[in-house]
Amino acid sequence: MSVVKVTFEGEVRRGRVEEVTYEALLKVVTELVPDVHELVLRYVDEDGDTCLLTEQTFDDFVEQCTGGPLRVTAAGHRGQSGRLCPGKIWRHLRGEVTPELIAELMVTHGELAAAMVERKAWKLDRVAGWWPEKVRPVVAVVVEGLRDIPEISTCRAGLEHALDAELAGLGQAVIDLAREFVAQPVEVQRRIAEALSVHLVPLIDRLRGGRRV
Repeated sequence: MSVVKVTFEGEVRRGRVEEVTYEALLKVVTELVPDVHELVLRYVDEDGDTCLLTEQTFDDFVEQCTGGPLRVTAAGHRGQSGRLCPGKIWRHLRGEVTPELIAELMVTHGELAAAMVERKAWKLDRVAGWWPEKVRPVVAVVVEGLRDIPEISTCRAGLEHALDAELAGLGQAVIDLAREFVAQPVEVQRRIAEALSVHLVPLIDRLRGGRRV
């Protein structure tokens, strides 16, 4: 029998698993943090990096926990299931786009965005290689929005480095930013989101054809 320690919203919850399997761990986590939808689990590897816990990374996770409890960080949202969907997020932007709306979406759907970034970062690098003239202004907007947020200064430096290096390593820099964002307390997430949203509204208007419906 192994001890499971789950950190959720800053609180550590403790449970046990008879057998160390991915399915058994998920069952215990969902019992420890009930009524949480779109649950995302992460663990810290031997290099101190925060990694997404999936069925494919489970063996690595268990190796990191050898001789100690199975420690994971859980995130998700409480409320109606199925809220987190990229299409639904975009539909929020059909009406008037305001900084307040963008900030709220960033905080509400931060976990979804982080998970998507980890899966699709290679595509971001490819797009940056194909259309650097379109990607560079977007990255510059994000860097400017983060300028006065000390909690995320290391990630901002990573994006600045990508700008200086012809966008090389942009995918990893965005992964680092997404991970750091969701790891922050909600009040810090909101401050980051509010700082970025002011710069993102004009960009979203351009993506929608320069008009507000």
